[in-house]
Amino acid sequence: MRGRLRVCRFYCRNVDCSRRTFAERLPDLVKPHARRTFRLAEAQGRVGVALGGEAGAHLLRHLAMPAIADTVLRLIRRLPPPEQDVRRIVGVDDWALCKGRTYGTIVVDLERRRVADLLPGRTAATVAG
Repeated sequence: MRGRLRVCRFYCRNVDCSRRTFAERLPDLVKPHARRTFRLAEAQGRVGVALGGEAGAHLLRHLAMPAIADTVLRLIRRLPPPEQDVRRIVGVDDWALCKGRTYGTIVVDLERRRVADLLPGRTAATVAG
């Protein structure tokens, strides 16, 4: 399903003007010469973030918002980066990659119960960095 947009077209009566016609701009809805609205581009990008390029393009076809995989990936890159959340409660422990030889440090976000970072060494300087 495609939508149609009607805009006003203005004609320049100045003989010295290089442009003969001007079209009305809709900056809140669509970029000039764009083929999709901001809202559609964001929706396609979000589907791409969740599923990836090929799978996202396949689902978008079924949702009547068709886009090829390359376009979905390009829309993902245009999305603003996710906000960085502040970790308030973290746990730090050391772990052995190779027992008795190679050790590292693991930083765990205790609120979300996820690994926040794996550090290569287990010194205080490594954790402080």
